[in-house]
Amino acid sequence: MKSIMKKANQLAIILSIAGLGACFNKVDPAVSTFYFSTGHPDTLRNQALLKLYEHYSNSDKTREYYEVISKRTGNYILNYYPAGKLLTTCTNPGSGWGNQYENVDEAELRKLADLKIKLVDLQLYVSKDSIISENPNNVLEVKTNGHPN
Repeated sequence: MKSIMKKANQLAIILSIAGLGACFNKVDPAVSTFYFSTGHPDTLRNQALLKLYEHYSNSDKTREYYEVISKRTGNYILNYYPAGKLLTTCTNPGSGWGNQYENVDEAELRKLADLKIKLVDLQLYVSKDSIISENPNNVLEVKTNGHPN
């Protein structure tokens, strides 16, 4: 009887640890995420919008959000919410979301990719563009599999 109780306690501990581990790496099924983990930081930032567009256009478009996350090297998150026509950036994960851009439909996202707009130049491009506008309040929360905060 003691051995059965000991095994039950061990199983409970293992399941508890597994449950806690799942909390730290939750994946939101509403978000389709493409991860970069290698490459030169400047190259990854320069290709961020292109990679986001490629990820979105090659998807089955059944998700609510699409994002590209450069983990170790480029250190950014680009999040696209097609239904809301929102593009949200985080250029320094851990510091929160950066800029959020409105009126970004699929055609505008493609235009950003085709023009090879660099992540560092996005805000300047938007300030001159007549369709995309910056959300000055940046109040709209987006779903992500990254860690902007």
